[in-house]
Amino acid sequence: MAKAYKKMEILPLKSLPYAAANIDSSPSATAGRSTARETQRYALSGALQRVFPARALIEAGAMIRDDGARDSLFNWLRFDGVGPEQVRALLPEAVDASPSLLAELCEDARYAPYIARQEAEVRDMRANEGIAIPASLDFAYLPGLSNEMVERLSAARPSTLGAASRVRGVTPAALATILVAARRLAA
Repeated sequence: MAKAYKKMEILPLKSLPYAAANIDSSPSATAGRSTARETQRYALSGALQRVFPARALIEAGAMIRDDGARDSLFNWLRFDGVGPEQVRALLPEAVDASPSLLAELCEDARYAPYIARQEAEVRDMRANEGIAIPASLDFAYLPGLSNEMVERLSAARPSTLGAASRVRGVTPAALATILVAARRLAA
């Protein structure tokens, strides 16, 4: 028995944003586009490291304060009012870049501090994962742990902070409390 398919409206290619008129979707063509895009992304990422004064960004149309600061364009992209338009105005190699690539690089810049902080937290957690929790530690006397968390930790009796992190319902704040208590007992 044949399946009944819902009729879909097919939009003309020209109505799609940033669509090219002649698109070759063969594997060799898409691999070539991917490589070319990655090459351009790498080049623009390097160019975004160039240092510009606030005045140059203001002249490029950015709505920022002229306080004499100098920073890389990558760091300037973290400010509201600085975006792809300023990148195109300040970097000659960005003039022909696709809007999606510039938008992607701008997002990378905006989220870079958050990603760095998260990577540091993961690094710290991995470093603390092997810290032993003394068997003498009574979870009931740790401030800030809920009764439910105390019950779960007492039942599981994790031997390391990493094992405690895998107990269902244990929060990062609880892990920090256990870490401080474990370090105090070890000292």
